[in-house]
Amino acid sequence: MKTNLLSEKIKNRYVFSALTIFSAIGLHAQISTFPWTETFEDNSPTRSGWTQVYETNNMSWTFASSATTGSNGVTAFAGTKFANFPANSSGADKTKLVTPPLDSSVLTSPRLSFYLINPQQVSNANWVRIYYRMSASDSWNMVMGFQPPFNSWYFFANVNLPPNLYQVAIECENAQGYSTLIDNFTITNDVLGVNDVKVSPKSSINYYPNPVNDVLHYQAKDKVHEITIYDANGRKIQTYTVNTEQGDINISTLSNGIYIISGKTDKGTELFKIIKN
Repeated sequence: MKTNLLSEKIKNRYVFSALTIFSAIGLHAQISTFPWTETFEDNSPTRSGWTQVYETNNMSWTFASSATTGSNGVTAFAGTKFANFPANSSGADKTKLVTPPLDSSVLTSPRLSFYLINPQQVSNANWVRIYYRMSASDSWNMVMGFQPPFNSWYFFANVNLPPNLYQVAIECENAQGYSTLIDNFTITNDVLGVNDVKVSPKSSINYYPNPVNDVLHYQAKDKVHEITIYDANGRKIQTYTVNTEQGDINISTLSNGIYIISGKTDKGTELFKIIKN
């Protein structure tokens, strides 16, 4: 009887160990299908694989539907949730939010795109930096770093990454700004195609034709105060103060390619993608 009990305990221990290993593998399984977009929603199959590295203090990123500080009334760019760095203290908190491991062998020219809100409090905004590493034991390499304030969703597109990378990290350093928000974090191969660029499903401004050659028309139910054009790298190209419900924008001087149009109304800022021929 003792032998049977001992055998049962040993068997249960191996079963438990196997389940633990299986759970760990499932939790941190490699991302191998691209384009890959992390929505940060509760039903995201990959959100649980993100980890955090506390560089200074222990401020954690959260997955939330409202900002911890500032950005009152802001909703997720798509869905209901986003990654939120609280920045609710005056301490120099600095934390990396790290992707699950990536099987990027299928990517010849990896590109990163994401949406960001980084509002300033008084005259300060937080630092945001993007890093990558080539293995779990390698040091982090910085791709880009910036501190400018963005009060509405700003699109960073087609950030260059090296082949065969292992993980990517978003680092936020509290500089006494309001909460920093990230949504629709996407890794794809080569430049993001027009069908891969996700824009707000809540858009109330109609832009046409698309693709467009020289003149882009817009029409909305509410007055459009300002229209801004960004290139595929997220750089601001042109800004127009319009203050009308409908009108035209001459884009004949733009090079052919993908652009993001930002339209500002009393209800907020909405994004739209166009192809310039």
